[in-house]
Amino acid sequence: GKICALAYRQAIAAHKAVSDREGNLLFLSKECDSNGCIGTVDVSYPSVPLFLLFGSEYVKGMLRPILRFAETPVWEYDFAPHDVGRYPYATGQVYGVKSDKAPKYPHNGKVFPMYYLYPAGSDIYRYDMQMPVEECGDMLILAAAVTEKDGNTDFIRPYMNLMRKWANYLLAYGEDPGQQLCTDDFAGHLARNVNLAAKAIMGIESFGRLLMQAGEKVEGEIYHRKAVALAESWEQNALEDDDHTVLAYGKNNSWSLKYNLVWDKILGSNLFSDSIFEQETDWYAEKMNAYGVPLDSRNSYTKSDWILWIVAMTQDRRKREKLIEPIFRFLRETDSRNPFPDWYDTITAKEMHFHNRTV
Repeated sequence: GKICALAYRQAIAAHKAVSDREGNLLFLSKECDSNGCIGTVDVSYPSVPLFLLFGSEYVKGMLRPILRFAETPVWEYDFAPHDVGRYPYATGQVYGVKSDKAPKYPHNGKVFPMYYLYPAGSDIYRYDMQMPVEECGDMLILAAAVTEKDGNTDFIRPYMNLMRKWANYLLAYGEDPGQQLCTDDFAGHLARNVNLAAKAIMGIESFGRLLMQAGEKVEGEIYHRKAVALAESWEQNALEDDDHTVLAYGKNNSWSLKYNLVWDKILGSNLFSDSIFEQETDWYAEKMNAYGVPLDSRNSYTKSDWILWIVAMTQDRRKREKLIEPIFRFLRETDSRNPFPDWYDTITAKEMHFHNRTV
C-alpha cells in the first residue's frame, strides 16, 4: 500500500491530458529523466495497469498519438513507432533520428522539425536505433487490453490494418528476435531475447483476440493457434535445467525477469504452463539481493515496475510479499533523494538514472 501511495501521484503527474480537434483525449507521457520523449510506447506499456483500473479512456489517449503517427507517410516501417516527439512538442518520432536531420542536443532552445509532415522517402531514421518487436508487441497487447475492457472493437477498428501489419511483423521476426534494442537493454543490444519473444507471442495472441472480438473468428483462431504453437516452442527452447528460463536462446547460465508473461494471466489466454510461472517466481525469489531481484543475470540493477509485474504471476501470498518487501526497503533506505527511481542497484540501493517516471 505504501509503495502504491508513493507511485500513484507520480504516475499520473508525469502525463499531460489534452484533446484533439475531434475532442478525443490524448494522454501524453513525458520520458522523465531520459531523453524527454513524449508519448513513448514502452513508457505507456508499464504505465497502463494503473489507468486500466479507471476504464479504457486513458489508455486510448496513450495509443491515439502513436496510431496516427504510424499512418503518416514519413513512417515507412512495418513495425510500430517509439514515440511522437520530445516533450512538450508532438512533432513525430525523434528517437533514432539521423544526426544531420535534427537540432543539436542538449537543450538549446531548438524544436525538432514537424516530422509528421515529411513525405515518404525522407529517410530520417536510423534503423539500428528502432525497437521493432518491443513496440509492436506493446501496441497490440494494449489494444487488446482496451478491447477487453470495452467489450467491443469500436476504438481499434479504424486501425486494424496497422494491427495486422504489426502482428505479421511479429510472426516473421518475433519468435527468435534478432539483435535489436529493447526497453531493458541498458547493457546493450541483445539478440535472441527470450522475454522479448514472450512479448511477441502475446502480441500475436492479442491480435487474434482483436479479430475474434470484431467477429472475424476464423482468422482470429488462426492467429491464436499460431500463438499457441509459438508458446509451446518458447517453453521448450527457453528452459534451462527445468527450473528457470534463460536470458537469450542458447545463452546458458543466464536468466531474466519474464514480466511480459503476465499478460497471459491478465487476458486469460492460457498459452503458457502454470509450472512456468511458479518456476520463474521461485527462481527470482532465490536470486534476490537486499533491495530486490536484479533485472537479469548481467548486472545487479533492477526495474521496480517489472518486479511488481512478476509478483502478479504467482498466487502464493508469501512469495509475493518476499518479492515486494525489498522494493519498500529500497525506498526507505536509499540515499538517492529523488522521486521514486524505477531503475536502481539491488545491492547498494543507489538510483541508476530514472526517476519521477510514469511507470
